[in-house]
Amino acid sequence: MKKLINRPDDLVNDALLGYAMANKNIIELVPNSHMIVRKNRKEKGKVKFVLGNGAGHEPAVIGWVGPGMLDMNVVGEVFSAPSSDKILEALEYIDDGSPILLAVQNHAGDALNANLAYTDALEKGIDVHKVLFYDDVASAPKGMEEERRGMGGMLFYTKIVGAFLEKGGSIDEAVSLFEKVRDATRTYSVAFTKCTHPLTGLDISSLPEDEIELGMGVHGEGGGANRIPMQKSKDLARIVCDILIEDLPYKPEDDVLLFINGLGSTTMMELSLFYKDAAEYLESKKIHVYDGFCGSCLTTQELGGLSVSLCKVDDDCKTLWDAPCCCGIQCKL
Repeated sequence: MKKLINRPDDLVNDALLGYAMANKNIIELVPNSHMIVRKNRKEKGKVKFVLGNGAGHEPAVIGWVGPGMLDMNVVGEVFSAPSSDKILEALEYIDDGSPILLAVQNHAGDALNANLAYTDALEKGIDVHKVLFYDDVASAPKGMEEERRGMGGMLFYTKIVGAFLEKGGSIDEAVSLFEKVRDATRTYSVAFTKCTHPLTGLDISSLPEDEIELGMGVHGEGGGANRIPMQKSKDLARIVCDILIEDLPYKPEDDVLLFINGLGSTTMMELSLFYKDAAEYLESKKIHVYDGFCGSCLTTQELGGLSVSLCKVDDDCKTLWDAPCCCGIQCKL
């Protein structure tokens, strides 16, 4: 394993501090914490938007904090959800009497810890409302969407709901909008190579050189049940898009957002090529790509691969997607 580390115990703290330093006009790290907050805070009365997640997936989601996006990200240890105490600490820190929208990824540890913090926050009189991300079609069958994991489609929820809240949208409308976007979003991932844990050096996943894993999880796990030979970009785009189209289902004349997310070591050249192939295939099915994003936003160390996310959008969601924001990944300027 070759990774840039000073002291293993300081890895997450050092990474958060460095990212905040590199984006000092947008975000800051709360001293002695794992809390990234926007530098120019929303005024009192506007709903605050908070998300917790494990480290090791940078720039997600510290790179999604800023005007028009999240107000705060509370970060756990490497590949571990923040504890309930840390989430509660974050809610108390950002609480100014305004409603707080706490978004939770549907992974066991994240959901458990968030539920505990949510209950404790309500008991302390904090006006917090909880919503759940789930969009990964590989993690549970159709009809069991609430059992699915949260994956790359989180970008759609964060951008659209973040724009709505920046304009002063109410908490009840924000919850409804979040659920609307979530229910219109689907994600599917493919792993090309293995990756290692940055602290232990142990392989998180392994793949034969000539095979890829369809439907892998956020850490590259898949179990080997969906391995196929490496494909040409156009062929893989067709395979993945067909899975997504069937699941919602997306239909001819739908307008969608397309997000091609690199998982860590896939190059921008490859991601751009794949975006073209996926967009062209969708258009051949008369599913119109209104807009999208291509880049490595939700990574897993040096894992090779990508995730593909689609979100069906109406005119209101298009307007919110197009609204300006400013964050580490520069998703929309």
